[in-house]
Amino acid sequence: MSLYSLPLKKSAITLNVPPTLYVAGAPVEGELELDYELLLDDDIDRITVGLEGTIHTKNRVAAQTETFKVETNDFLRKAITLWSKGRSAPPEQDRILHIPFSLPLPADAPPSFGFESYMNVAYVRYAIEVTGVRTGTFAIDRTIKVPVVVVAPDPLGAALRTELKLGWQGDWGRIKAEDRIRKMPWGEYSTVRMELLVPHLDTFPLFAAIPYSIILTTTSAPTKRKGLAQPQKDIFPPVPRSASEIDFELRRHVDLKTPYFPSNPEEHVADIISKAHAPVPPVDVEITDHIWLPEEGKEDKGCWMQEATFHSSMILRYTPTFLTEEIKTKYTLHLKVYFPGMGNCLRIEFPINIGSGLESSVLVDERALAPMTIDVPATYWDPTKWSDQ
Repeated sequence: MSLYSLPLKKSAITLNVPPTLYVAGAPVEGELELDYELLLDDDIDRITVGLEGTIHTKNRVAAQTETFKVETNDFLRKAITLWSKGRSAPPEQDRILHIPFSLPLPADAPPSFGFESYMNVAYVRYAIEVTGVRTGTFAIDRTIKVPVVVVAPDPLGAALRTELKLGWQGDWGRIKAEDRIRKMPWGEYSTVRMELLVPHLDTFPLFAAIPYSIILTTTSAPTKRKGLAQPQKDIFPPVPRSASEIDFELRRHVDLKTPYFPSNPEEHVADIISKAHAPVPPVDVEITDHIWLPEEGKEDKGCWMQEATFHSSMILRYTPTFLTEEIKTKYTLHLKVYFPGMGNCLRIEFPINIGSGLESSVLVDERALAPMTIDVPATYWDPTKWSDQ
């Protein structure tokens, strides 16, 4: 029985849904196992299976209040009857009935999504709901709701994903930042330069190793050199020598309609390189020797230059970029490196578009270290808490 196989009371009805990452426009498929005798004992008259899709937003009307504006868009409600008492033949031998079902997703269905903050909550949720309708005045229906995850189809991203797996041979995008800095509030300026290299992609597909390089170049303030002397050990500015000296993260902007003004909260999604822990995948570091750059006509005066390059890759597992009337998302790569001295920091912000990289639904291997599915908040998987939000 899979993770999504959940029984109803007395195991009269069991829903089997293989763990799957669904693509919009594809069918959501599964099977009901019905214990015929227990169905009769529980006075179940009929059984329906439905596919639900909901966009839900909840926004505080002001910062210091517990009053919220809640909006819900039930954009998908599709149900079929799979079994009816008296109309469906009892099993001839085994008391268990096996009834498959297939419910199509709309081709334009938005991806599964979850965002929670003090001021704003936003979700796009999908679920299969099984209802055992019971007869009797005070009878309570038997229901079960199983969340499923959906992304939009992405033929372009699927092709790029294949190219990335084979090793990127295409063009590279270069994003640069440069500044003049001083260790103290006096003296001559040094120069620091940073480049972020990523594949030149219209969309960054999920579940593919996307290579990147960070090149940091430092050039000292003009100084004197005696003969072939090497630079002093404390020459300023030093190049970062470890990935732990770099902050590289993915952030997400969530545009929402709120009661007070158009809201654009931002959240940290993932660390690509973090000072807090070792990066995964690991980062390769290459550091050149110092190079002497003499001034024109003056071999004994010039600047020292050094370069450090950090190579690795990132794997994205997050809700693809999407747009609805209620929610709009955008992603940005944030790269930041500090140097000694007050306010000496280089920053790069690079907006990217994330696509699913999928053309069809895929089964999810839950035993894998990194299952092929997207990260959503834990409450997405607990329908009993959906009404609380």
